[in-house]
Amino acid sequence: MLRLEKNSEAIGINFVYNCLLSGAINMGEVNRWAEKVIGENEVSDLPDYIFDLIDFKGEVTDLRKLIGLFPSWKHTKEQDRAVYGIAIKRGEKLSQDDVSFNEEQALEALKKHPEVEKLFRETFPFIDF
Repeated sequence: MLRLEKNSEAIGINFVYNCLLSGAINMGEVNRWAEKVIGENEVSDLPDYIFDLIDFKGEVTDLRKLIGLFPSWKHTKEQDRAVYGIAIKRGEKLSQDDVSFNEEQALEALKKHPEVEKLFRETFPFIDF
């Protein structure tokens, strides 16, 4: 189930935000995700911030203010590395200032956690890598 509300601990904005922070997606892809969510759900069931996300062009820190919460996807350290593995497969480079592991470890984590790639593909079906 898609989780968009503030007290959500599962999928939805929490996973999207994690993907954005890791470089697996960019802000334009967040905009496209919001369009997808609106198209697939009853408008009255959606939080207001989803509509604002369609045109949002600000910084990640501003995104937290817009959403009104600090999104936190419940995951293991290895699953987090797997998301970075997706970023690498999409051509991003890891900054050693941001992470304590290397690209090979991130790609290995992605192999060990296919559920992360599955979740990514379900969340962002418009992204192919």
